Amino acid sequence: MKEELSLLVHVDVDSPIKLLNFYQINNVNYNTETLEQFYKTAFERALNFFSDHNIKASFFVVGDELQSQSVKGTVRKAHLDGHEIENHTFSHPFGLAGLERGQRKEEIVKCNELIFQTTGRKPIGFRSPGYSMNNELIDELDQLGFTYDSSGFWSIMNFVLKVSHKMLFKNGLKNEGFGQVTSKLPLMPYTPDKSNWLTPGSGRKIIELPLPHTPFFQLPFYHNFNLWSPSFYSDVVSKTVRKPCLVYLFHIIEFMDMKDNIPNELSIHPNLKVPVGQKLKRSKTIMDNLMKRYAITKTGDFCSNYNSLKGI
Repeated sequence: MKEELSLLVHVDVDSPIKLLNFYQINNVNYNTETLEQFYKTAFERALNFFSDHNIKASFFVVGDELQSQSVKGTVRKAHLDGHEIENHTFSHPFGLAGLERGQRKEEIVKCNELIFQTTGRKPIGFRSPGYSMNNELIDELDQLGFTYDSSGFWSIMNFVLKVSHKMLFKNGLKNEGFGQVTSKLPLMPYTPDKSNWLTPGSGRKIIELPLPHTPFFQLPFYHNFNLWSPSFYSDVVSKTVRKPCLVYLFHIIEFMDMKDNIPNELSIHPNLKVPVGQKLKRSKTIMDNLMKRYAITKTGDFCSNYNSLKGI
C-alpha cells in the first residue's frame, strides 16, 4: 500500500526579515550578513534532516533575498542536492491577490528570473504569501506556465487566528488574504475550474495542491502547528492520517531557535523559544510515522504523473 500514498514535502523559506514584516515590527537591525548566516545555518540543518530521511523537498524561496551571492550559493546547493526550488514571490507581499495585475506579475516574474539565475531551472510551483489566492491570480500563474499552485489552505483555525491576531497584536498582522478559501476547498489535488478556482473543473492546466487539515475537528496539519500542539496530537495524527496525496509543509524558521541570532522581537513567533534539538527530535518522530505509510515523492514527479493520468 505504501507506493499508493504520496508524501510531498514543502518548505516555505520565510526569513526573520519577512516575519518581522508579518508582525509589523519595525526598526530592528537585521543586516545582510546576519541574513546570510541565517540561510547557511537553517539550510544546513534542513538539508541534513531531509538527507537522513531520504527526502527531496520543494523549497519556496523569496526572490529579493537571492540577490545576495551567499544566499544564492546556499539555495543552489539545495538544488544540486536534488531538491526543487520554487516561487514564493519576489518580496513576499501579504495580500498578493489584491494587488494590481502588473504588481502581481512583477512579483512572480522577478522571482522566476532570480531562481533561474540560481539553479538554471525554471520554477514549476508557487505558493502565495499568507495563502492569498483568487481567480485572477491563478489565471496568471496558469498563463505563466506554472505546473502547480499550493496556496489552497483552510482549517477551523483560520477564523480563530484572525480574531486572535486582532486581540493580541496592537499593530495587527499582515495577514490579508489568509482564509479567503472555504471549508468546501477540496483536500485532494485538482485542476481548478475556470470560473472558480476553489472547485475542480476545466479550462485550466495548472494543478492545485491544497494543504491538509484533519478529518476530525478540521485542525491544521502542517509542521509549525504540529510542533506547537501537544505531542500526542501530532503523534496520533501522523500515525493515522491516510490520504492518497499529502502535502506536508515546513517553514525554514523551524530549523532555528533564539540562540541563532534571531531578533528578540520574534520570540512571539510559535516554537522559536523551543530548542532546535528538541524540535528536530519531534520532527523525526512525525516523519518516521508518516513514512511508514507514505512514499516520499518529489512534487514535480507527482504532477507529471497526475497530468499523464489526466491526459494533459
